[in-house]
Amino acid sequence: MDILKIFKKKSIPNSPYLSIGGLIPPSMNQAGLLNAYGQIGWLHAVVFRIALGCSEVEWTLFDSSNPEKPKQIYKHPILTLLKQVNPFQTSNEFIALDTIYNELIGESYWILNNNGLGEPAEIILPYPQKMSVVPAANFPYVKGYVYGVGVEVVPFDVNEVIHFKYPNPLNQYHGLAPAQAIGINLDAEQNADKWVNQFFYNSARPDGVIQFDYNLSDEQFDKLKKQWSEKYKGVSKAHQVALLEGGGKYLQIQNTIKDMDFPNLKQKNRDVILGVWGMHPASLGLTENVNKANAESAEYQHAKNIIKPRLDWKKAKMQEQLVPRFRNSDNLTLGFKEVVKETTEQKIMAAESGMRAGYLTINEARTMQGYDPLPNGDMLLVPLNLIPTPTSGKVTQGGAVEARMAHNHEAVGSNPAPATKSLSDDQKRLHWEAYAKSTERQEEMFNRVFESVFNDQKDYVIGELERTGHLPVQLDDEKTAKKFQPAIELVYQSGFEGAV
Repeated sequence: MDILKIFKKKSIPNSPYLSIGGLIPPSMNQAGLLNAYGQIGWLHAVVFRIALGCSEVEWTLFDSSNPEKPKQIYKHPILTLLKQVNPFQTSNEFIALDTIYNELIGESYWILNNNGLGEPAEIILPYPQKMSVVPAANFPYVKGYVYGVGVEVVPFDVNEVIHFKYPNPLNQYHGLAPAQAIGINLDAEQNADKWVNQFFYNSARPDGVIQFDYNLSDEQFDKLKKQWSEKYKGVSKAHQVALLEGGGKYLQIQNTIKDMDFPNLKQKNRDVILGVWGMHPASLGLTENVNKANAESAEYQHAKNIIKPRLDWKKAKMQEQLVPRFRNSDNLTLGFKEVVKETTEQKIMAAESGMRAGYLTINEARTMQGYDPLPNGDMLLVPLNLIPTPTSGKVTQGGAVEARMAHNHEAVGSNPAPATKSLSDDQKRLHWEAYAKSTERQEEMFNRVFESVFNDQKDYVIGELERTGHLPVQLDDEKTAKKFQPAIELVYQSGFEGAV
């Protein structure tokens, strides 16, 4: 693949100032961290889990001309670009790889290829370890970017590149990734794996050495040191049996893999890797002290504290540096569909509290839980002890409202009394009389229903006894319930009208 054709650029001679470096362990530079992703299991598991979560993003676009009522846009060149970033990758692959780069080396670059209208029509994701920032004369401004290493490289203007990077306090031109912060731990993890692997080849230790009973001369010592370094130094050589000249005495070494305590070392490295990303073990399938409840909570926290902040980070950069590159984009606002899903417990609590508070019907609460609606479930459950109160009027220290007192006294034909910190005995009596009067109709309706039901059941029982000589096994409960329906509806209607 001709990289120059992809970037649609001409190469330029390389310059010394385009080098890339950082304060990280030698083997864990940018290229080393990208290699470690394919070699260290826990590193791959954590970063890939985050990349998968971010790749599922569904971008949205709104016209915010009216900030109070933004209008969603479903078809726009911006959305088309984000769904079809380039001919080589799907949008999911693009975002996943972009996330991997950011988590491992702290930065990624989006190179924009424009169409004939001057709008971005394609995004290329280059290898970030091969990209260099060219600083401008005034810190911290950027003059441009250069891709490539060696003799020839490809230059880019600032307006052709969107540079995503995590904050780096020592270098504002390059990002600092979570993986870079634990480079030493990743080195230790790799070396531990190499040592254990070599153990099965030749015990990963010297089976013995030769001890001398006399002091060696400088010449003998230097010769011995050189011989030892050339033959036995390093993890890959795993310390073969040392054969030394000069009449030394053989000593057996009792060092074993158990003495190295690798299980604790590897568990510590695992915890460090999970900790730097804030990853809950349950999110990676670790079942130590995990049940369904805290596993679901771990998924919720993963989406809330890991995935969503990273998407917000990308969205802010895109809103600032990608959206304005399109025409008539002053009022366009980029977003994404919510990625933090409610847990089962949260859904249950929301449905129950809404139903008990009276702002959700029974069927609305059932729908939230995935249940089918009931025939008579489109009603609100309003507690009978709630009394409708006007919202106008001055609230006193004791919580009494002047308008409430005026409303209650007007209902029983008396004059309103000034609000006090509590109700007097007369006010309590008038309050209760007003409430009792409003429930007389409901009481009368229930008395009629009870009388009708009792008479029907009495006639039915007597008829069955005369016809069969036996009492009926059961009564028609459904028919009885339907007779109570008008009375129950009256109770709810009265409560609703009072609340309104």
